[in-house]
Amino acid sequence: MSSPNEISDLVSQITADVRTIVADEIALVKAEIRPAVRRVGVGSGFFGVAAYFVIMAGTVLWFVFAAGFSWLYVTTTSISGYGAVFFGTLTAVVFLLVVAVSFALFGRNSFRGIRGPQAAPDALGKAVSAVQAGLEEGSARVARELAQPAGPSGEPGHSE
Repeated sequence: MSSPNEISDLVSQITADVRTIVADEIALVKAEIRPAVRRVGVGSGFFGVAAYFVIMAGTVLWFVFAAGFSWLYVTTTSISGYGAVFFGTLTAVVFLLVVAVSFALFGRNSFRGIRGPQAAPDALGKAVSAVQAGLEEGSARVARELAQPAGPSGEPGHSE
């Protein structure tokens, strides 16, 4: 039979191997997730810019309403420069909304390319299978060692 030191060394080696496997799997998941996280950040930035332009458009829209009502009051008597102010401000709102929609589309396209981990689940399954196979092989070896008849020293597994 194997000495306690050999068994202790085997257990230590198995523990170190399992730690290495787990660390490698974590590194793989991190490597696969980084591009997705980056795309989320870029897409969020585009949506933030789009939101800014929508807020700006809303602010300008208030000026359009104010200018429009002024224009309405002026036109009931006679037309003046308020009509020009109204259409100029309205053009600014349309421009800001076109910019906002453009950034929103860029943001949406950025989110479309996001994928979850591809290789990590397969690698993790293989690692688990390898550990299970190693444990089964180790159990079988221990059972064989214990099943061998005792040798002259009285320890099982050392028949000569």
